[in-house]
This record gives sequence, C-alpha cells and structure tokens, in this order.
Amino acid sequence: MVLSTLRFYLVTLLLSLPALPAISGSAPRSKVAAPLPRSLEFVENKGQWDAQARFMAELPSGRLFLTATGFTYAFADPAALRAYHDHKATSATAKGQVRTHAYRVNFEGGNSRALLQGEEATSEVRNYFLGKDPSKWASQVGSFRQARYKEVYPGIDVRLYENAAQTLEYDFTVRAGAKPEAIRLRYQGAETVRLTPEGGLQIHTSVGDVLEQAPKAWQTSPSGEQEPVECAFQLQNNVLSFRLGQYDRKRPLVIDPTVVFSSFTGSTADNWGFTATYDAQGNMYSGGIAFGVGFPTSTGAAQTTYAGAADIAILKYNTTVKGSAARLYATYLGGNEVDVPHSLVVNSRNELVILGTTSSRNYPVTAQALSRTYNGGQYADPLFEGNNAPMGYANGSDLVITTLSANGGSLVSSTYLGGSGNDGLNMSEALLNNYGDQFRGDIITDADNNVYIASTTFSTNFPTRNGFGASAPTGANAVVCKLTSNLATLLWSSYLGGSGAEAAYSIQLGAGRSIVVAGGTTSRNFPVTDGSLITTAPSGVNGFVVRIAPAGNVISQSTYIGTSGDDQAYFAQLDADDNVYLLGQSSGSYPVTAGRYVRANSHQFIHKLDPTLSQTAYSTVFGTGRAAYDLSPTAFLVDDCERIYVCGWGGRTNAGYGFGSSSTAGLPVTSGAVQTSTDGSDFYLAQFTPGMANLEYATFFGENGGSGEHVDGGTSRFDKRGMVYQAVCGGCGGTQGFPIPSTASYFNTRNGNRNCNNAAFKMDFGMVVADPGVARYVCASGAPIALGGTPAGGTWTGPGVSGNATTGYRFTPTAALVGRNILTYSIATTGICVSKRPLRITVVPDVTISINAVPSVCVNGNNLTLQAALTGGTWSGPGITGGANLFDPKKAGAGTHTITYTMPDTLGCGVATRQVVVKPLPQVSAGPALTMCSYETQAIQLLGASPAGGTWSGPGVTPSGLFTPPDTKLRGAILTLTYTYVLDGCPNSATRQVVLAPSPSNNFPLNVPACSTAPQYTGLAPFTCQFEPVLAGGTYEWDFGDGSPKSSEASPSHVFEHAGTYNVKLVARYSNCTVETGFVPVVVGDVFVPNIITPGNDDKNDKFMPRFSCQPASLRVFSRWGNKVYETEDYRNDWRGDNLPDGMYYYHLRDTEGRSAKGWVQVKR
Repeated sequence: MVLSTLRFYLVTLLLSLPALPAISGSAPRSKVAAPLPRSLEFVENKGQWDAQARFMAELPSGRLFLTATGFTYAFADPAALRAYHDHKATSATAKGQVRTHAYRVNFEGGNSRALLQGEEATSEVRNYFLGKDPSKWASQVGSFRQARYKEVYPGIDVRLYENAAQTLEYDFTVRAGAKPEAIRLRYQGAETVRLTPEGGLQIHTSVGDVLEQAPKAWQTSPSGEQEPVECAFQLQNNVLSFRLGQYDRKRPLVIDPTVVFSSFTGSTADNWGFTATYDAQGNMYSGGIAFGVGFPTSTGAAQTTYAGAADIAILKYNTTVKGSAARLYATYLGGNEVDVPHSLVVNSRNELVILGTTSSRNYPVTAQALSRTYNGGQYADPLFEGNNAPMGYANGSDLVITTLSANGGSLVSSTYLGGSGNDGLNMSEALLNNYGDQFRGDIITDADNNVYIASTTFSTNFPTRNGFGASAPTGANAVVCKLTSNLATLLWSSYLGGSGAEAAYSIQLGAGRSIVVAGGTTSRNFPVTDGSLITTAPSGVNGFVVRIAPAGNVISQSTYIGTSGDDQAYFAQLDADDNVYLLGQSSGSYPVTAGRYVRANSHQFIHKLDPTLSQTAYSTVFGTGRAAYDLSPTAFLVDDCERIYVCGWGGRTNAGYGFGSSSTAGLPVTSGAVQTSTDGSDFYLAQFTPGMANLEYATFFGENGGSGEHVDGGTSRFDKRGMVYQAVCGGCGGTQGFPIPSTASYFNTRNGNRNCNNAAFKMDFGMVVADPGVARYVCASGAPIALGGTPAGGTWTGPGVSGNATTGYRFTPTAALVGRNILTYSIATTGICVSKRPLRITVVPDVTISINAVPSVCVNGNNLTLQAALTGGTWSGPGITGGANLFDPKKAGAGTHTITYTMPDTLGCGVATRQVVVKPLPQVSAGPALTMCSYETQAIQLLGASPAGGTWSGPGVTPSGLFTPPDTKLRGAILTLTYTYVLDGCPNSATRQVVLAPSPSNNFPLNVPACSTAPQYTGLAPFTCQFEPVLAGGTYEWDFGDGSPKSSEASPSHVFEHAGTYNVKLVARYSNCTVETGFVPVVVGDVFVPNIITPGNDDKNDKFMPRFSCQPASLRVFSRWGNKVYETEDYRNDWRGDNLPDGMYYYHLRDTEGRSAKGWVQVKR
C-alpha cells in the first residue's frame, strides 16, 4: 500500500507529572548524562475528564486534548505559573489569577466518527480519584506512545507521537488514491493566525505564540533517497491547507512543517514535592501536588482563578530499575479545590496511608468513612499571599486520611476529619520557622494497621473521644488521634495544648504502644507533667515532647524543650530502650553535653531524653555556627545501634522565614560525600556515630545553580536500614541539573517543564541493619517455619526457636504458643554494635472442621449442595461462585477438584478441604446425515454411530437403530434421530439428520392470500409472489413460466409484471433424490378502475367496483369543488353515489400495502 505522510513537530520539552529521578546505592559519587527517556504519553479518558476529550497529553504550558473533531490546546501564562511557586503576583494578573488561552484545530470536512485509538501502550499505570462521585473515578488508566485517528478523511489517517527529539509530532498518512488536498485545518480561538514572510504560520494567543515553520515535502525514491517536492501553506479565513507541486502520486509523500512554542517558558504540569516514604520491599512513594489546565469549555483568552487547582499526586517507584519500568503507578486524588499531602506511611498490607488537607467539598471519600461530609472552615491562605492565593483554601480546610490499595488502583478507605474551623494547617506565625512548616504533620500505623495522626486545628469542635483533652483550650491546638484501619471509627482523639498556639509535627509508637508526640507551642500553660525535664516555659516559643498512654486517655509524661530563644521539635525517634530523640531548631544557646559532636553556636539541635522525659542523656547542636537556621529538617532516624541520621534543606527558598538567613554553605562534609560543594540552596544529609560522638558521613545533594532544591512541606523518612526517602521540589525555573549518580536508578532524568518538578531521591548510607522479614500468622498444628533474616549469618532468639547458624533456625508452632510471640533477629554491625530487630509471629489456635462427603457428579449434572460440620464459613475453589455452598460441575469442568471451607476470623487455621470428582462425558458420534427417496420405504439399520452399544431414539427408529421411514403423506420430512451413550453413569448424546425426500406428485404450496376483490385471480399485475418448496434442505431450480431466468434460491420472490396465466415448475434435489413437481398455475389479472357508474334498480353498473388491489383499501370521494362526500377505511365495492347529484367525482384509493390510485368517475342515473 502506498502511503504519504504529513508531519508536524512541537519542539518543546514534554514531560508528564512523574518526572522524579530515584536515587539509590551506597554513597554515590558521580553524575552522568543518562539517556533521555520517552516522556510524552497520550492518557486515555475513562471518565476523569470532560467526555469530549478522548486522550490528553501534557504540553509546555498546557495540555493537548484529542477530540472527535480535532485537537484542543489549553495553555496558561507561564510567568504566572512560575510566580505561584515564588509566591509573587505578576504584573499581568492579580494574585491567584492566571491568564489562560484555548484554541482548536478542527478537521474541516473531516469524519467526526473517525476511530480514535491509542497505540503502543506503555507500562505506566495511572489512577484518578477526583471528586466525590465514584462513577467519575478511574483506575488502571492506560497511556500510549501514539494516538491515531483512522479515516479522518477518505484514505487519510492522523497519527500523533513523540519523535526522537522528544517533541510532539503528528502525521497525516495518505494512502494510495487518497487526496491530500482534502486536508483542511480550521484554527478557532486564536487571537490571530497569519502566514509569515518566510512561509510559516504564526498562531498568536494571549499567553504566547506558536510558529509552524514553512513545510517541507518529499518523496522517497525506490533506492531510498529523499526527493524534494514543492510545498507551501495556504491560509484562507483561518483554514490551513497545503499547496503541492508536481509529484508522483504512486509513491509516498511526506509533508513536514515544524511547530515551535516560541514564547512559552513553563508547563502547567507544574508540580511541587511534599512528602515521601517507603515499604518493606524498598519501594519509594512520593507525594506532591499537581497543577493542570482542565478541558476548556470555550476557546480564546480567559482569566482563571487558580486557587484550588492543585490535586494530590502520589507516585510509587521501584528503585532498583531504570526508565519507565521504575514507576509502578501514579494516582491522583482531590476535589475541585486545593488538596495537599502532608505525610505518608505504608501499613503491613502494603497499602499507602495518606494524611493531607483539603478545601474540597467533593474530596473522594468511601462509604464507611468516619466522616463523608466536609466539615467547614474559613478562607485560609497558609502562604500569606492574599485573596485568591494559588494555595488558598477557599472553603477553609479539613484533614483528610486516605488509604490506597497496594496497586494504587482503588480507595481502600478515605475520610474527612475536622471541625467547623480550619484543620491541619499550621498558620500560627510564631511557629513558622521555615517555608513549608504550614504543611507539616505526621501519620503512622501499628501492627494491626490502626492509624495514628498528629496535626493541628483551629476548630473548637474537632471530634474528640476517649481522650485526655475533650475541649479546645484556645486558638490553634495540636490534635492527636487514633483510628481503626478502615477509617470508620475514631478510637480516641484529644486536643493537646494550652492558651497559646500549638502544632504537632511528629508522632511515634513507643513501648507497649505508648505514643510519643513532638512539636512547638507558644503556651505558658502547656500540659507538662510533674518531674519532667522542663516544667516552665523557657521562652515565648518552645518545643514540646509528650508521651501518651496506649489507651489514649492519659498524658503519661510531658515536657517543654527549649532555651531563652525560640525552639521547636520537628521530629521524634525512639531506640530499643524507649529513649526519646528529638531533632529541632533553636535560635538560643542550646545546651551541649560534653564529649558529643558539636558545631558551636549552631542552631539545629539533637536531644536524647530518657523514657520518662525527665532526664537528658545528651544534647548538642550541629550546623555552620552562623546566627541562622541552616536547615529545615525533613527526615530523622535513630537506628538499632543508636546512630543518628538527619536530612534537611536550606537556602534561598527559606528567605523571610525564621531566624537569620538560611544557607547550606559552610556545612561540613566528609570524605566519600556524594557532593562536596553547595550553591547554598541544597539538601544536606548527615550520619552521626552512636552516642552522637562524631560526624561519620555528610554530603550535599542538589544542583549547582537554579533556584534551589527544597520541599514545600510535609515529612520524608529514613527506614531502619538507614536509607532516606526524600521528596524534593526541584528544577524550579526549568533547570536540568538535579544530580543523577552513575550507579543510580531513575524514572526520568529530565525536568520537562520550565518550572518546578516533584523530584525524589533515595540514598543508602550502607549500614548493616538486621531485617527479620514481615510478621506472620501460623496455625498451632502447622509445620515448622524456617527463619531467615537479612543479612544472613545472624542469630534468632525467642519462644519456639530452635536450631543454629549452621543448620538453620526454625520456629515450631504449638498449642502452648498460641498468641503473639516476639522473636529477635540479631546481627553484628560496625564496631561492637549488634543490630536487633523483632519479628512478630502469632500462633492461631486450630479450629476443627469437616466437610460432608460429596458424591461424584457428571460434568453436565446439577449443582451439588455442600455441607460442613460448622456453619458460617465460606467456600472456595473450582465450581464455587461468591463463597456460596453450591458446587457447579459445569463451571469446574471434568477432573478431580479440591474445594475449601474456611471459617472467618481464624487466620487460615479454620480450614477444611474435600475432593470432588467431576466425571467427563463420553465422546459420541451418531454418524453422517442420511437421505432417502420417497420410494424407499423399507426399514434399514443405522450404521456409523460410536461408541458402539448406545441407544437410538426419535421418529421411526428402534433403540437398536432399526429405522423405518414414517408416512409423510408424500410431502417428505427432515427428521432428527438421537444416539445416546452412557459412560460411568454419565450420558452424552449426538444427533443424526435423516432427510425423507417428498414425492414428485406433491406440488409445492402456493401460499398467497386470496384476492378478496377478484377471487378469480391469484393476484393483480404487477404481482409479487413468494414461493416456498415442499421441503427445505435441498437444491432448487424454479421456472416461473414467464420467460424470465430460472432461480436457484430456496424461497425466491418473483414479480409477474403483466396479466396472464403462468405455469410455475420446481425441480428439487435432495442428495441422490430428484423431485420434479407438476405445473402450478399463477393467474395474474389487470388493474381496472371504472370511470362511470349508472346507479338504478337494474343491478347493472350500479356500484363503483374497481379492480385495484387484492388487499383491503380505503376510499375517499370528493366533489368537483373539493368537498369530501364519502370516506371509508375498508371499501367493500358498494358506493353508489346515493343522495348525490349526477356529475363528475374524484376518488382516491389506497390499500394496506401503500398502493394507491387517483382519478375521476362519472355518476349518471
């Protein structure tokens, strides 16, 4: 097939949201230029966008939507987008406002029903939970490298894709014989569209110009060389077409203009990084917000309020691979206002649990949620930008908690949490030391997947239950809550604060499931406990750390943390002995314990307290020694050997916040650092030896130049192996210098937009940490379990443990061990430290169950009812549907199947199985079809059936297969005989057709309705007659007797055009039997309508009696003046003109088949 192709290039950097490099490996040392991954994707619309949009692709400064009639471009002002992150208004727009512009390129004269489909599916998976209506949620949304319109013009396809230069390109593919002059592109909504002196096309919008450079055209010769063809744009009334010179229409033609977004400098795929976490497999989860332009309802320029344009974007990465396979899923959450993630954690079911805030009244919540209704609040501007701020919460704020399934494709649970005030946002200026502190807060889960959160609220009616603080003190207060894993029940909830302002930043589980919370307060009456470290507020702003009893109803211990300056505790960690470690900032002279690492006069502190919060084990400061906060803390860890790990960022983004001028310049680094130099605005990571004795490792991480890496709020995490999982808001201004070490895995190496991108990195400090594996449940009577642990070579201790390092360790469950058992895996690490990690093995008592015997059944048999000794369980296995106690042998299929009966709440220890035998049916054949002529009346023995030994049934056959043709009254018949064979009690049947040919003396039937108006005729010309044979199943030859060609149809329809008598004959053949009928006459009469009647008493020509149709007809009669004088729907040839004067009358006849006749008739007496 000969194809010609028309190509358009969009020469810009194209990148969808997930442009997040992922970094792993021990102390990576260098950077490399990685190959450019393909970034443009056409994402299908499964209900998450306006129905007109079939696909969407991210473009610089906007989006491309593919519709049935063409392309729709929607763009936003890039300067305003960039200013949003810088928290500045532009001269062109007020705060919170952005200029947008949409225009369409329609296929004028094209096929609006052209098939539009994606091609080259990617491995990328997206999920959209946007809004409260589950019918608008879309899971497992696919994306494609190409999209194609088929037959948009006759013989012409349109294909869109990303070319090797990572720009959007679209081709018109013209097949042989098609006409490229049919291509007409109408531009609608642009401010101006004009041809340039250079032959290009300039599309001017209110936010930037698009230039389509002069097109090129060529043909490929048989030898593979390109032969240029003259080509130019033609523009008339905003309709673009192509003028081509002479070319060989038998060979492919390529028309190739280039499209450049010459004024665009940003992307509405702008996205900011907030929070990150990990799972047991070492996968990384990154949470941020994404801004995007929606499908435009009209074209042209618009002023759009951008407050509320941010949705939560969650991305899961496999950090062991490179390229597109690294992204496991992308899930988008939110409503029609601002939605922001604050903290992430993965529970034991590998489900991601998200803590965030929303201003959306239609945030997606699940049916069993604690609160399905938005609780309210007042307009909130957490970044203090004024009305209509880009991050403005128009309806106030509520906390939201959402749990995603392991594949990110469904909402396991999701709820609002809050009161009538603003919840979740730290907006107390005295507590804002760093950019992004507004969006702190923390979430964790326990071994039973219960959910704990620490946050802040301005609501006086925040939901409290079973706690120690049921009523709000005043102003902003910290809140601490525990919810069930399905987010349906609030187990306990309390305010935490005094008469000032509080914000809770960090929450951890301690011994016996006590809860440790850290944060900041301005209250002088914060609820501290007697005997704690500091019981009187040292200054106006102080840190705090609190231990809450496991039941949530009592504060066990509580203390201030601080100096005469301002102090806050951002992170808490606990060691194996339940000691508490804090990471925070202090503008004062924080106490330094002798013999600890210290950088004098620095303003980041680490403080270790005993479990009762009454004694200091040690405290110290680290940093540059300048009079400033160097870092905003983002992640903190104390490992099994009491090493301390710190991560944070500093630099120009923090200008105007806190104490002094933030910068990473001057922070110490060590040998082996990934990055030894800083531009002052980078991340900083440090590892300290046990006891905080020395700085063991430190490095910068970030690009050289640019606006500086940071996070926009939220928490990131270290895992217990010392690996950090850090979200980053990087590449702001469109820079490309975010470091990718040579050993690193990555998803994408480029920031495809010219503003910020949600980057992320994972860094391994190379520490040896015991990993015992995941908790498990075993049955009391179960087999011994092999105990592994990584790295190998450690030792296991605990109840039920036997073996040694040589033979291997195992755990043997017994009835005596029923309940929770804590085992410990220990392995030597550096120095004299031994890393120890617990493993929970729960032994579940066995439940005795038996299943009643189940008989064998044929595969086509009836369903079997299953019964067990205990009721209330569920059934599973082949042939079982929905857990019911019915076994369907047809669904299971032949074979031996194992069905399982499981009692609930037994964790697999109340299970019984039973085998069910489904017997197959025998393979049965009744033999070939048989034809017998009418003269063959003798009995015959049916042969050819298999297996032998079955029985026959049906007309004229005995069980042994002796067949005597029944009397068909010479008309013949088609009989079906059945052969049945039984194997192991399972019958199966096959059928055999026997054709009894009719007798030649039996004419075919003439099944036509009687001609009621002229019974002497079969019909009136032109007469259509439908013929049927005496018996179906043969081959036929019809002779209609009117000289027309013979027909071989079984049931032909024939038209007799003229009056006459026609003798119709049929010759039918049934296998070896030929049946020739006699002649069947068809009498066709002429149509006749009289033009005069003479009513009288002589019964001669008294009535109007037309021979017009054999079917019932209606009659209407009119006078010469047009007056209706007679009407009937069922004329019976009985109109006489009674009571009418002589004269001429006009008639209209119409039968039930639509035939009609009009004319005049004279009435003369």
